[in-house]
Amino acid sequence: MGETEEKENGPSEAHEGEEPKETDKMLNKEDGGAKKNEDLSPEAIATETAETAVNSPENGEEIVKIAEEPKTEQTKETVPVTAEGREVKPKKIPIGGIKMPGFFTRGTKGTSKNEGDGADGELLETDEKNKPIEDNINNKNRASMNFFSNIRIRNPFKRSTDQQKVATENGNADQKAEDNEKVTIEEEATKDTAQPADQTQKRRLLNAIKLPQISNILPKRLRTGVANADVELGNGPHNKAGLASMETLDDSTKDPESKDTTDRAAIAKPTDEDLETVKLDNVDEKSQGKAEEAGASDKPKPWLERIRSYHCSIDDIAIVAGILVFLLLVGIICAFTFTGKTELTSAPVKDGRYVEAVTSCGPVEGLYDDGAFAFRGIPYATPPVDENRWTTSRPIDNINDCWNGTFKAHNSTPVCLQLTSNGTIVGVEDCLTLDVVTPHVRYDNPLPVVVLIGAESLSGDSPGKMRPSKRYARARDVIFVRPNFRVGAFGFLALDALSRSTHPPRSGNYGLSDIITALKWIKINIVNFGGDANSVTLFGHRAGATLVSAIVASPQAKDLFHRSWITSGSAIFPGKSLHEYERQNQAIAEALKCHNADCLRGISGGAVLDAVPDTWRHVSQDLPSRTENASSRHEYLTLDGEILQEHAIDVWKRELGPLKMVIGATAHESHSEKLWLKHKEWTPELVRQHVEESLIGQQGLTDEALKRYGTTYQGLVAMISDIRTVCPLLTVARSLTSVPFYVITQPAEPLNIADVDADVQAIFGRYEPKTPEQRRYVSAIQQLFYHYVSHGEMKQYETRPVLLIGQDALPAENYPNCDFWIEKDIVPRYGRID
Repeated sequence: MGETEEKENGPSEAHEGEEPKETDKMLNKEDGGAKKNEDLSPEAIATETAETAVNSPENGEEIVKIAEEPKTEQTKETVPVTAEGREVKPKKIPIGGIKMPGFFTRGTKGTSKNEGDGADGELLETDEKNKPIEDNINNKNRASMNFFSNIRIRNPFKRSTDQQKVATENGNADQKAEDNEKVTIEEEATKDTAQPADQTQKRRLLNAIKLPQISNILPKRLRTGVANADVELGNGPHNKAGLASMETLDDSTKDPESKDTTDRAAIAKPTDEDLETVKLDNVDEKSQGKAEEAGASDKPKPWLERIRSYHCSIDDIAIVAGILVFLLLVGIICAFTFTGKTELTSAPVKDGRYVEAVTSCGPVEGLYDDGAFAFRGIPYATPPVDENRWTTSRPIDNINDCWNGTFKAHNSTPVCLQLTSNGTIVGVEDCLTLDVVTPHVRYDNPLPVVVLIGAESLSGDSPGKMRPSKRYARARDVIFVRPNFRVGAFGFLALDALSRSTHPPRSGNYGLSDIITALKWIKINIVNFGGDANSVTLFGHRAGATLVSAIVASPQAKDLFHRSWITSGSAIFPGKSLHEYERQNQAIAEALKCHNADCLRGISGGAVLDAVPDTWRHVSQDLPSRTENASSRHEYLTLDGEILQEHAIDVWKRELGPLKMVIGATAHESHSEKLWLKHKEWTPELVRQHVEESLIGQQGLTDEALKRYGTTYQGLVAMISDIRTVCPLLTVARSLTSVPFYVITQPAEPLNIADVDADVQAIFGRYEPKTPEQRRYVSAIQQLFYHYVSHGEMKQYETRPVLLIGQDALPAENYPNCDFWIEKDIVPRYGRID
């Protein structure tokens, strides 16, 4: 005889005429029903109900005492003896090794003796002579079960109603397992008992009470995935036993005739057939029972079913969602980091200050200065010297005109040869170079490009105030390009001898051709400096604005730029034919004593400038004089048939798109040091006298003019500016309904005027605001300009024709006094030409 085990809820068949088993007397089953007892031998009874945790003192084992009920006369223990007078000691049963289905939830008090535990089929032999032993053991087991019934422990193995139904369906499999137990126990009882019984009992006791405690603390969701696995008890990882089973021990293996009292059944090792799978959680019990019946209890449950059986809480979902979001962010970062472009996107900086860029003629090296990279003096066209003097410029398309190695674009080159306003000569003829100021030399994020065209007049003082700002290139994320171009006689001289030397015959407008060639260079090369060739803005100031106005009307500049900003330029555009200009300039050829192109190209530059008439040098920055003849003034630009083919306004009306051009001026743009220093102090009398001596006094408009402007120097300068620049430009803007027109009205110290450079200086950050109003003005004009450069729009401009920019940009219906001068035919007749 050996160990036996049973299913928790397995139904058993009752045998007629049998008494209830002692385990049935002690335990209750939820399915109820009286169970009939089998015939029990004394040895089986001793094995089934042996004293739980009392070890023999002779063996030196640890004694575990279990609380017992007070003995009465009915429960008094009688020690049986054998025929030889030897006491028969009851078998010890380990705590937790006894299979007690549902002992966590039910006690033994009040339990009917007719209620069975569902353990039918156990091999318990009854011996009539051992009846006293049976009674004694029953009494002790009652006391032991009474102790456990008082303990309130959550039953982790309690089954739901659905699980009980599944257990009922598995009854046949339970009966088969119990039948196999009988044969296995008998075979195990005959094996060699080399190991002492007391050590075996102790080890099995410890193993039996260890794992159930561990399983009790496991979370339900951790036990769900292993519902198919066997809980292991015993000496090794492969010794399997039921987690909540009561294993009975038997003394029948002891031979009463022999001195060997070793309990051979105690060391019997159970086989896989003896083991029972304990279901640890609420999983699919029906499918599990079928798998066990088919002999597949050791196979793991499919992962898909495990996932479906997992019950997620809100915290679990939040944790999983957080992990997924984190992994998604990591994936995006890795995608941008490792799957991006492999080519170099930014040029390396050498020695902390040098950087290279590539052009169509070779690499160039710039300097890091004030937060930006500056490339100065890059050649963009063939030198206009010798045979190229007074010819249309062309890009460098010959390798012989390029450089070897890397061009050191560190220093600014001289400006083109010109005559300044104070009468001095500066510059050189070989001057067709440009400067590039960029915040980054890269390819992945091209920036808008602003081309600066500046000159105080078409005869000199170029580039004037139009110098790129490194600080604002960085702050506004734009690239500034400032080309040198020919001015004066070298840029606009039209002669018959020069026209005959080219085919088709033409001359003049050389300065315009220089700017167009610079735009071609920008279109090809600016991408290597971090610029966007599809976002180019021409920014012209004073005489430079006049040149930009002509380039906007030139068919050769089409698609080379995208928008333009013109400030304080000329409103008088060329309308005469090339033959008329050649005839007017014949006096210069006579002064040089040259009648062919070779002579003209061989003469010195100084001699050319000396031969220029005074009418070329005169800049109209005062009221029209009484002797001034508007039709006799010199005009630099000509309709050469190639660069300029028709009047600019006619071209604008036909081809100019919305916001292709912005026109502006300042309220006191005609202020000059020469006019300010004409008198030590401008009194009202001196102001009236000055107006009376001009064309205004000649036409009898002095009183009306002074009434409108006042008798101060500021009023006088405003009158001159309206006649020469502001009102003529307004007439142009009125003819082009899609072109915004602005006037800067915010005055500045020390003269409390808005001079000709007020807008340019504020755009480049060189304006020094000293009052809150001036700071607001700087912010307003910068927002207008840089937004237009980047997006090609001016949000503040509405349907009204004028935008007055003081502290803020405010739209207005009209500019004061312009209609008065237009009505008197002063405007635009006497407007500025250069």
